[in-house]
Amino acid sequence: MAESSKYDVVVVGSGPGGYVAAIRAGQLGLKTALVEKDDKLGGTCLHVGCIPTKSLLFIAEVYDYFKNAKNYGIDCKGFSLDWAAIQARKAAIVRKLSKGVEFLEKKNKVETIQGTASLAGPGRLTVTDSKGQKREILAKNIVLATGSEAKLLPGLEADGKIILTNKEILDLKEVPKSLVVIGAGAVGVEFASIFHRFGTKVTILEMLPHAVPLEDEEISVELEKSFKKQGLAMHLGAKVGKIAKTAKGVTVDFAGADGKAQKLEAETCLVAVGRAPNTQNIGLEKTRARLE
Repeated sequence: MAESSKYDVVVVGSGPGGYVAAIRAGQLGLKTALVEKDDKLGGTCLHVGCIPTKSLLFIAEVYDYFKNAKNYGIDCKGFSLDWAAIQARKAAIVRKLSKGVEFLEKKNKVETIQGTASLAGPGRLTVTDSKGQKREILAKNIVLATGSEAKLLPGLEADGKIILTNKEILDLKEVPKSLVVIGAGAVGVEFASIFHRFGTKVTILEMLPHAVPLEDEEISVELEKSFKKQGLAMHLGAKVGKIAKTAKGVTVDFAGADGKAQKLEAETCLVAVGRAPNTQNIGLEKTRARLE
């Protein structure tokens, strides 16, 4: 193990919570390090969450305006989606913002350490890099900002082609012809809206009585009306059963609100049933922290 390094503050995780905390610590004159397991700073929000999703949402909105240009008195012909260009634009935005985070860390004298951190005891961290080499870090204060990851239903694993989470769906090589979205929270309805406007046949399955169930009911009702007007299929009060990959994609068995069994077939399936904290294997058992 490499020689120990000592800091006033060590922040684990470079998402919006982590990189801002590290910057502030640096501004206060504290010797600060920021530990990130990935090779780019910014975390889930920047790389596979809010930022790339909003890029696609904006493009989908623009594309929708083109498709309905006659409603605005514009005769628009000969346009089409360039999926490679769309992906390139998304990647450029993410890359620019990630470089911005990197610049702010350097500007405020925050040392960036790439590797996976684990608590080794009071004021101690072990960081393992991509080559398996370990380094011990000592800190007066440790901030855990490890973020979250997408939940998957029992027995499912994301494969990047058919079974997807918010991460894999961003890197699809082409726009799918059909998509089943399980979960009508923020992630589910955003991707449903994006791909519906891009021409995908989208069906949303939500187990609760309304879409975006964590929002005010008035918002849910208006969103449901908008989706219905657009022709986007949604089953509320649906209980998902077996999900199976097939030669053509995936089948999803579910019971509707009336209890009747139904089956959907699609090329792809997005699982958007919430998120789980990244608290596994970070050494919490070596502290007094308790997870409820």
